[in-house]
Amino acid sequence: MNKRNILIIVVSLTSILALAAGVTLALLTSISGPVENTFTLGEISISLDETTGNTYDMIPGTTVAKDPKVTVKRGSEDCWLFIKLDKSTGIDSYLSYGIDEGWTVYDGDDGIYYRKLDYTAHDTAYPILKDDCFTVRDSLTEEMMSAIASKPTMAFSAYAVQSYGVEDASEAWALIEENFRSNV
Repeated sequence: MNKRNILIIVVSLTSILALAAGVTLALLTSISGPVENTFTLGEISISLDETTGNTYDMIPGTTVAKDPKVTVKRGSEDCWLFIKLDKSTGIDSYLSYGIDEGWTVYDGDDGIYYRKLDYTAHDTAYPILKDDCFTVRDSLTEEMMSAIASKPTMAFSAYAVQSYGVEDASEAWALIEENFRSNV
């Protein structure tokens, strides 16, 4: 065999080996799909509902159904939940009632109560009044009722603030006051 034939064979084999190596490299490559992240703003959604109406007859010695409840809606973040009871002056002379279990009196103020909730508690209605009722005192008389300038009233408000990054109820209430100045 002459040198030229050997050279052609060597060049041919080298070309075949280079082509095989290129195919091998192509078979060992890979690509992944993208990882997509979506960012949304967390939220807290609450409702305050009552099914027993909002006008009540005061008959001495009777127990009257009153069922205000506050609910943290599904999908809400962990939160501090507050209720505020605004009552007319002297109403405690006519009615007796209790605040339901689970609520803590805020900083000695018997008109503000709170609880800390986590995600497992969503879509649960939290009663405000113990046994969903109030009792008209036996001592109430017609003369007492006619002596007052306006009818007794009781109003509830509910507020919530995220618990992440908020250490305690005092800090939470301060944030509520800051964000809801005209409604607190």
